[in-house]
Amino acid sequence: MRIEVKTGLYAVIIIAATLFIVEFLRGKDIFSKNNTYYIIYPSVDGIEVSTAVTVGGFPAGRISEIQYNRESADYTVQVSISRQFSIPEDSRMVIYSSDILGTKKIKVAAGTSSVPASAGDTLTGGFEADMLSTLAGSISPVAAGLDTLIQNLNTAVTSVNLLLSESNREQVSALLSTLSSTADDLSALSGTLRDRSPEISDIILRLNSISTALDSAAASAGNTLANAEEITAGLRDAGLGAAVDSIRILTGRLQDPSGSIGRLITSDSLYNSITRLSNDLDSLIRGIKEDPKKYIKISVF
Repeated sequence: MRIEVKTGLYAVIIIAATLFIVEFLRGKDIFSKNNTYYIIYPSVDGIEVSTAVTVGGFPAGRISEIQYNRESADYTVQVSISRQFSIPEDSRMVIYSSDILGTKKIKVAAGTSSVPASAGDTLTGGFEADMLSTLAGSISPVAAGLDTLIQNLNTAVTSVNLLLSESNREQVSALLSTLSSTADDLSALSGTLRDRSPEISDIILRLNSISTALDSAAASAGNTLANAEEITAGLRDAGLGAAVDSIRILTGRLQDPSGSIGRLITSDSLYNSITRLSNDLDSLIRGIKEDPKKYIKISVF
């Protein structure tokens, strides 16, 4: 064989081997039959060409290409997945963290459709928060609560320091002493009430009896009021109102100084005349007694 032919064959083999290595490093598995799918992501942070794609946690393919879309400002990711995995057409390709260090992978969140996706289809993308982000999100409310707790503790400590200051210590002691005395008094009162419980029960029974008697008296009073109303109605029907009006008119006439009786009552002339007549009669009677002959003449035939 000529040297030129050998050189050409070597060159072809070297070029083929180089292309094979390059394609393999880019995530393309040349020896297996794969289906290619496309996913559009707004961000490809953490993923790159050859990033693993898993189905149910099993490595099923790799990212074969990432392309930036200038017009829509997003990214088209091309993945190559083995044909032995049937992927429903409504499946989601989710970027997630596979470990605590944040290593990114893409997992197939299988949909419920019975129709499998065809090679070249564009599938829906998605993101799953990593463990650190989830932990940070969980810690943030706790940290806020701890901050509030610390502030409340600072306020409580300040209040306690103020309470236990030299100027307030004596007042606190006096207050505690008063509370202790009050507790003793309450204890004594409780004992007294416990000893007097039979008498208190008897008083309560008597109060109940008095209440019953008052209820009966109230019923009787109600009957009495009803009778009084009947009597009042009877008196009104008997014409007492007219009689009272007549008495009022008669009294007015007696007090009228222009009337006959009124003149007799209000004028003293009749009184003076009667007095003079009485005096004259008294003088006449005394004169007759003293000298009857002067007034009485007796002739005898």
